[in-house]
Amino acid sequence: MSQGNGTKDKISPRVIERLTKYLRCLESMSPDDYISSEEMAERMGLTAAQIRKDLSNFISEFGEGFGVRGKGYQVRILYSGIERILGVHKTNNIIIIGAGRLGSALLSEPEFTKESFNVIGIFDSAEHKVGREMSGLKIRNISELDYFLETKDRVDIAILTVPKAVAQEMADKLVSAGVKSLLNFAPLKIKVPENVVVANIDLYAKLQELNYWKEKVL
Repeated sequence: MSQGNGTKDKISPRVIERLTKYLRCLESMSPDDYISSEEMAERMGLTAAQIRKDLSNFISEFGEGFGVRGKGYQVRILYSGIERILGVHKTNNIIIIGAGRLGSALLSEPEFTKESFNVIGIFDSAEHKVGREMSGLKIRNISELDYFLETKDRVDIAILTVPKAVAQEMADKLVSAGVKSLLNFAPLKIKVPENVVVANIDLYAKLQELNYWKEKVL
């Protein structure tokens, strides 16, 4: 995860990454249950001290009743607090640029049907794709993107599943239209201003990493 040439705060990206894992850990529990940092650490392969340190960065988000001596954290309070920190307590509008296999797979992923994330548009430049429906959304021509961004509801996140050759161009267009968060699957580290956040996911690089470790365990 990166931002142009600066950062918005002093929180490490690794802390935010762990918060998403804490949320996963809590999902299977009853809201009325309590869980201690030691129990969470055992479930997740972390240390209790690390969990307490992470959560202490956001103590104001949890409010009264956060942490009960001898019982731990109430799941409901901890879960809703982390949701607020991550901004998933509200609906976030998403668009997907690229209606190929990856874009299609992402659109059909159940995680995108949750209330916190709402895909409102998908775009492509291929004429044989434009106008077709994909998971209930009509694929729009990329030429409509500027008008869409100007006239539709706000776009909180744009996902790029486009070829490397056009990834930066698409990113520039989205940033110019006011989109502040990009998830980029193109094998290119795109450049953005310091007030924009981008997560670059290079699938091929990850395959290379896996192949290295595979060779080590054979």
